[in-house]
Amino acid sequence: MKKREAEIHSLEQKIADLRHYDEVCKKRREELKNTSELIKTILADGHISNVNLRMLVRQVTVHQNEDKSIDISFDMNGAFNYNIMEDVTTDIL
Repeated sequence: MKKREAEIHSLEQKIADLRHYDEVCKKRREELKNTSELIKTILADGHISNVNLRMLVRQVTVHQNEDKSIDISFDMNGAFNYNIMEDVTTDIL
C-alpha cells in the first residue's frame, strides 16, 4: 500500500513538474517572439539606430586590465544570454 502511495506521489510530482515546464516554455516562447520582432524591425530599417541599439542592449561594461587590454561585455535586453530550458529539464528528468 505504501509503495503505491509513493508511486502516486512521484507521478503527481512529475505532473506538477511538467506543468511548470509547460509554463516556462510558453514564457520563453513569448520572450523569443518579442526578441524576434525587435530584430525584424531593426533589419527592416537597414541600420541600427541609437533607439534600436538601446532596445537591444541594456548595459555595456568596459574594463581595462592591468596589461592595458580591454574587456567588453554586453548585457542584452532580449533573450540572448541564457538557456532557461536546461535548468527546468534537469529537474524533470
